[in-house]
Amino acid sequence: MNSPPTISVIMGVYNGERYLDEAIESILKQSFSAFEFIIIDDASTDKTSQILARWAKQDPRLVLVSNRTNLGLTPTLNRGIRRARGEWIARQDADDRSQPDRFTKQMAFVKSHSQVELLGTGAWIIDHQGKREPQPRKLPASHTEICWRNLFHNPFFHTAALFKRSLALQHPYDESVPFAQDFELWGRLLQVTQGANLPEPLIESRRHANRTSSQQYDRQQQIGQRIVAQRFSSLLPEQSWSPEVIANIRDLSQSPWPTEREPASQWLALLSLFRAFEQQPGLDPVLLTTLRQQLLDRYTLSLLSRSGVEFNPSVVATFLRYGGWSLFGSVKKVLANRLVA
Repeated sequence: MNSPPTISVIMGVYNGERYLDEAIESILKQSFSAFEFIIIDDASTDKTSQILARWAKQDPRLVLVSNRTNLGLTPTLNRGIRRARGEWIARQDADDRSQPDRFTKQMAFVKSHSQVELLGTGAWIIDHQGKREPQPRKLPASHTEICWRNLFHNPFFHTAALFKRSLALQHPYDESVPFAQDFELWGRLLQVTQGANLPEPLIESRRHANRTSSQQYDRQQQIGQRIVAQRFSSLLPEQSWSPEVIANIRDLSQSPWPTEREPASQWLALLSLFRAFEQQPGLDPVLLTTLRQQLLDRYTLSLLSRSGVEFNPSVVATFLRYGGWSLFGSVKKVLANRLVA
């Protein structure tokens, strides 16, 4: 291809022979065809290289790159991005699959939303045999919701991400971060551009025992904790954040129902984080109101639950001062739902 493609698809693979054919085929069958497909073999020792050579003979859009030694995913992705010619970078993991209209729908969205330069999608979670979970998983759709979630958890499926190559060159993956490299990167990109997620599940993300997130779960969690601690500290530098407090607040932020133990001090810390978060520029005030009400509703649910937040009058008073009549509305809503149930 002489003219630059619109999209450069970047895939790093290490000993991925089991699912590699499915992953490659799902990209080559895209309804949007103006792409190059850069696959970097990270010094595999299985049949990965033979599989790649066979596919490269069938489709000229494939660009094969080989690492002489095993570098790991983070530097491998940066190498692919530096090699890319497309305006956009699309990610795809070597054990996942993209739906045939993924790129068509993602490109249609970014063309009509020029402010969005980082776009993900919903996902089907599949097992080692390709069997889907009963329901697809969705992530926050709007920039404001994504930024709030990004304080605690990953707001994108890495394998579904589409982002501007110019951004990736200015803000590459941090090669000191061997795992959760996407979670770290989104925090930097969301400071300079807007993000969004299509709710439709346009990728299938595979969960299996050999996946990096399974084999390196503890290290990935430690890195994630460190990233979250940095984000908390950037909002509230005067507070100290122990690993236990961070873990509890992360659980609190994503659990829709009260858990066995929700210390009042950690609810107060979560409220403080939100109050600092909502002062940041570029956030949608309407969506901030929605997020604020969700926080008050969830606190109220915990407060009125038998197994929930410990009752602390000063913390309740703080929520009352902050939420005002909205907190009373949450109480009425929770009590009404209980009566209906």
